[in-house]
Amino acid sequence: MQSHAMPRDILIVGAGIAGLACAISLSQELTPSIPGLKITVYEGTAGPSASGGAISLTPTAQNYLDKLGVLSALNQMGSDAGIEVDIIELFSLRSGRRLGPLRFTDENGLGYGGYKGRRVMRNALSRAMLAVIETRPNTTVHFDKKVTGGSTTDDASVTLTFDDGATATGDLVLGCDGVHSVTRTRLVDPGNRSEYTGIAFIQSITDAHDLSLPMHFNRTAVHLTRHSSLLTSYCDPDRRMLFSAAILRVNEHLIERYQTAAKLDCREQASMKMSIRYLVRTQFAKSALPAIRELLDHTEDWALYPVYQVRQRGRWHKGRILLLGDAAHAMPPRDESAAYSIEDALIFTQILSQNRHAPLSAIFQEYETARRELVNRAFDASRRLWQSDLDKGLFPGHVRGLMSPVHGAPIVGKSGGAGVGVVVANAGKGSATAATHQSFSDLSVYSLTREFQGEIDS
Repeated sequence: MQSHAMPRDILIVGAGIAGLACAISLSQELTPSIPGLKITVYEGTAGPSASGGAISLTPTAQNYLDKLGVLSALNQMGSDAGIEVDIIELFSLRSGRRLGPLRFTDENGLGYGGYKGRRVMRNALSRAMLAVIETRPNTTVHFDKKVTGGSTTDDASVTLTFDDGATATGDLVLGCDGVHSVTRTRLVDPGNRSEYTGIAFIQSITDAHDLSLPMHFNRTAVHLTRHSSLLTSYCDPDRRMLFSAAILRVNEHLIERYQTAAKLDCREQASMKMSIRYLVRTQFAKSALPAIRELLDHTEDWALYPVYQVRQRGRWHKGRILLLGDAAHAMPPRDESAAYSIEDALIFTQILSQNRHAPLSAIFQEYETARRELVNRAFDASRRLWQSDLDKGLFPGHVRGLMSPVHGAPIVGKSGGAGVGVVVANAGKGSATAATHQSFSDLSVYSLTREFQGEIDS
């Protein structure tokens, strides 16, 4: 059997969660045994993003970040480290009635697999991941390097081109550039563009000290209505930074107007901000909860984030290029992409490390075999839930599956520490079942309406 050289010059497109997780994971696992290893991340924006609001890190996502050394870096960031979440409290927005908790802990109050949930600003997580990368001598990140295309020049290399006219050549390219991936649409699967789902997040951050009324929840709450939901969550240990996110069906024409206004003068932008604020207030300001009414009266600056998906069963690899994270499989609204993206990075690293002398085509196929079925099942389930209920004017349900512990254990490390181990079927005798990212994402929580429908409107 012919032996193939292990990739030593790895190019990663995108410095989001997927790209940075790939860089850290590959560096940790391959550095001890691959002399001359070089990992370079190219990001199209001018610097680390300051936008994106606060994200939910599930117990599984926190476990993965711990394996990468990111959780330790995050925990050293003081108030930027986020806030631990053991339950999400559920309320009827209209009546104010408490509907119950969605727990991140077992019956003894312990986190699944030793981890609870966490609410943290996306840019803080990015800074923690970049801090870990700075400790890796063979890994660099370049900003303001927007990929415009590329080609496989021969059997042993692949070249990327950038908007500044520069090029970069390596042995392997990992496309981690998100739902609107240039790597996908121009190199791997031309024409497979992202699709708007009809659902959007409208988000804002408020200084809780500016509010006169105390909140009716401890750390995180979701307020449910028949047609939409409002998340409110502290995202710092001092409970000063209050994150709010409405999820609504938003007409695509409004999305286009919002994106166009961002490129126009201040007057147009101010007008659009007023429209978005009016949209949120119209949907949620009639709540029976006084703190919610005050919050909506006080908050003026809302940002609109449409939710996109990538066509299912598209190509994930071509030549020496592989797609990971949302670039490959952004799903309909339901599941948290962060844990999927980190899991992609860990599993690909494991497969690459264990098949060092195999051709990349075989490695890519083994990776796709390991991931495709899970992604297809999650995609199909999400699509069935959302399409069925959106047709009825409702948000999806199936709360019983969300309210109970779920199956699947996280990836565990090999003895000795660094690197990725194997996916196990059991976390060990007597341990709590690991909570999976499918269960506790923001978009999953927003799909509670059907089971609570009678109580929501009462």
